[in-house]
Amino acid sequence: MENLLKLLLSEAEQEKKRIQEEAESFRKNLLEKAQEEARSVIEKAEKELEEKGRLEIERAKSAYNLKEQAEILKEKTNWLERVFNEAFDRLKKFRENPRYASILELLLKEVLKDNPDYIISLNPQDLPLVQNFQKKEGIDFKIVQDESVESGVVATTPDKKVQIFNTLPHRLEKAWPHLVVEVARLLWEES
Repeated sequence: MENLLKLLLSEAEQEKKRIQEEAESFRKNLLEKAQEEARSVIEKAEKELEEKGRLEIERAKSAYNLKEQAEILKEKTNWLERVFNEAFDRLKKFRENPRYASILELLLKEVLKDNPDYIISLNPQDLPLVQNFQKKEGIDFKIVQDESVESGVVATTPDKKVQIFNTLPHRLEKAWPHLVVEVARLLWEES
């Protein structure tokens, strides 16, 4: 019996050893899996942080570029306004140009062809030129002197319902939206 007990104890010892080895193997596998999962989570988190950082850098660059473009656009707009104002000021002074009399005649003819009954408002400095035009063309129309009219005429119907501004500054204002593209091209065209 003693042999049987020894045999049973020996088998129990072997079973205990086998169970311990299985438990150790399971523990190692579990630990390796946990470590692998932890590495995977850490790598994923690092990649996400890296991607977020890259996106933040890209956003910052985009914001800077937009701000820079806005500043450039603002400066270009300021230059275009300067060009417009300079042209506007020059047109106001165009009366001093020798060609002014012929241009004033053209402006008058344009408005009078539609309605010879217009009342013509003009700057008092232009009165002699317009009176010469009336004599030369044999046209009679009412003239009103108005200091606010610059380089041209304003035609008004007798009932004052229709008013036509045919001045050089007004023409510039009307043409400016079309001219601004050409002016911008001339100012900033890359060679």
